[in-house]
Amino acid sequence: MLKFHPLKAEELASLNWQEQPLAVCLPADFDPAASVQAENLVLTLFDERDLIGLLELKQKPTDGKPVCAVVGTAAVLPAYRRHGLGRMLTALAASAAAERGIWFLAAQVPDTPEAQGFAAAMHFRQTEWYPDYLLLDLSDVEGMRHG
Repeated sequence: MLKFHPLKAEELASLNWQEQPLAVCLPADFDPAASVQAENLVLTLFDERDLIGLLELKQKPTDGKPVCAVVGTAAVLPAYRRHGLGRMLTALAASAAAERGIWFLAAQVPDTPEAQGFAAAMHFRQTEWYPDYLLLDLSDVEGMRHG
């Protein structure tokens, strides 16, 4: 059974990240404890006891530009891809951002066909505000729909 869950600080000690199946998909420098301590939102996706997906959401300083929440680390195990789970994690992140009054999600999207295709399907777009990021305007919910 799949379970989406925001990671809490008290759960960190009981979750051995290196032994989780998703560890091979996460950057070597990803530190979930530091992320949670920095008050970033870390959304996790479990299949029973196995961590199979994760999305980290940070807030970017505005520098006079629109406030946006930044997708930091994001991954879903290859065997679980193409089933809408990345969309669900992104939708949960978008909902959390909107609850905080943030209307843009930003992501630095790897230059791979899979990542670029996912970003395009979700309607992430290049803007002049943050040239190094693709932005999803949360007032444009079309990207949240499947298909």
